[in-house]
Amino acid sequence: MTPAAAIAALDRQISAHGQAVTLQRLNPASASGLRAFFRGYKPDELAGGIQQGDSTAVLSPTGLGALPKRLDRLDVSGRVRTIQAVEPVEMKGVLVRVNLWLRG
Repeated sequence: MTPAAAIAALDRQISAHGQAVTLQRLNPASASGLRAFFRGYKPDELAGGIQQGDSTAVLSPTGLGALPKRLDRLDVSGRVRTIQAVEPVEMKGVLVRVNLWLRG
């Protein structure tokens, strides 16, 4: 699979199963509307600092611009969550997905 094919597949899945979110960047201050796949952590995933009530989101690099940073915020259905960690996923040196660990 090529990076472009991986991004296209992720875009289709997020379009079909994701939801609208707003990424609120702190520096420089800005907000942008995106779609993301969002879910809470399962009880067996609560380890390594992950707490009950934390959640995860998957973003596509399509339309993202710069990577989100720790302490930026993601508004999901009116509830603002703080980004705890950002995990960029690359294929052949190309960003194809961004995993976020959220709290709040």
